[in-house]
Amino acid sequence: MIPAIQQLNTDLDNNTNLLLDILDTIPTAKLQLKNPRTEWSIMECAEHILISEQAVAKALQGPSHPIEDRAPDSKLEELNKNFLEFDQRLRVSGEPETLDGGYDNIKSFSQAFRQNRELIKEALQKAPLEWLCEKLEHAKFGYLTRLEWAYYLIYHTERHLQQINRIEASLENTNP
Repeated sequence: MIPAIQQLNTDLDNNTNLLLDILDTIPTAKLQLKNPRTEWSIMECAEHILISEQAVAKALQGPSHPIEDRAPDSKLEELNKNFLEFDQRLRVSGEPETLDGGYDNIKSFSQAFRQNRELIKEALQKAPLEWLCEKLEHAKFGYLTRLEWAYYLIYHTERHLQQINRIEASLENTNP
């Protein structure tokens, strides 16, 4: 079932607030720290989320067309399962992108993230959610509809929030 755009915007806003509220609680001194159990710092993880979101924002602003060979929400269950089964480790081909030293504080990151989420919400208003985005193909999921990309962002962020929480917990006894 295709949700109303208002519900999708609410879901995106709630997801945005959750991410930024959690990041706000983390001491600045711990944002760039790593230890032997963490491959990324908290800020690298947050930057990776933003880079992915910026690519999707561009795709949502690009050309799209009615989908013909499947239901427009048919990949939502697969996206949900892949991202929200936290006991399964996701394998990524290649090195996930981060912004090398891109943000050193949560305030500037939060501003950029909120601005990009607003671009996403504006782009979602401009064409039917059921349409397929032509500009971006995901390596694992293929081409996604505008609706599927929106929920991809939500699930992707939730997945990395779990990672951020694990990183922070692993740094608990670390003195910055």
